[in-house]
Amino acid sequence: MLGVYGLINSDGMVNYTEAKMASLSVWWEPVAVKSDQCWRYSVGPLQLYLQRREQDWLIGWQEREDIEAHHWAGVEQIDEIPLGLETERFVFQSVPDHFCLKPCLLDRPVVVKNLQPVHLPPDAHITFYISSPVCVAVELFKPVIQAKIIPTLRLSDTWFGPSTREGEFCYAARTHARSSVHELPKRPHRAVTPVTVYNHSHEVMTIDKLSIPVPYLCVYGTAEGMLWTDPVSLKHTAGSSLSVLEVGKHLPSAMVQATRLTEPRMTVQRGSLVRAFASMFSH
Repeated sequence: MLGVYGLINSDGMVNYTEAKMASLSVWWEPVAVKSDQCWRYSVGPLQLYLQRREQDWLIGWQEREDIEAHHWAGVEQIDEIPLGLETERFVFQSVPDHFCLKPCLLDRPVVVKNLQPVHLPPDAHITFYISSPVCVAVELFKPVIQAKIIPTLRLSDTWFGPSTREGEFCYAARTHARSSVHELPKRPHRAVTPVTVYNHSHEVMTIDKLSIPVPYLCVYGTAEGMLWTDPVSLKHTAGSSLSVLEVGKHLPSAMVQATRLTEPRMTVQRGSLVRAFASMFSH
């Protein structure tokens, strides 16, 4: 078994050379693969296996339960995919010789519940930095095919809305609702969404949970290996039965050098409004 590290050549591809096991801060660069090579990627809790053979590709994966692995990304060359994993086979007449792993967001909104309720006075606003786990889209190319989309972490299902008739299915998560970008842990499998909440009502707002519309957001990556999304803002006014959630047009200063990696799963006109249910608030 060989550890590897990646060097990007003049074509923008990663060439792997033999070395000790190395942590990869950026895991979404395109990679050239020779026949009969097999690679194991670790992206937080997800272990992903890619094996190119003479006429096909094998893709396998498993989720690690080791919490310490959530802060780490790495890659190594192995002989073959271990037995007992979820594995799928892709057969080609002309076998692709490159692949690229791309982070993409979940296919449903993520409802995050605060570990502690947050109280926001009237006419005040605050920005939270809330992360959610990404999926890994495996793209094979020359020819191009999106082979598989695999979540790095499985979240439980939940219903979000004022009643059982009005609302939508979402994923459920918990958050520290950090208000400082410097407090954010570096986790390669999670994308950070800046969420700014405006309380335009005349009462103190207690924020217990928030619904993050991740299917409508782009994903950005930095050279340091951090993943970000478009920012969103939530505006709550007095006497309003609904609050307005808007996808932002301007990226935070921390994302100035970020590169857009993937587009939203669902598209909306820029500047259009997505309505959020007022049931997320209690007074």
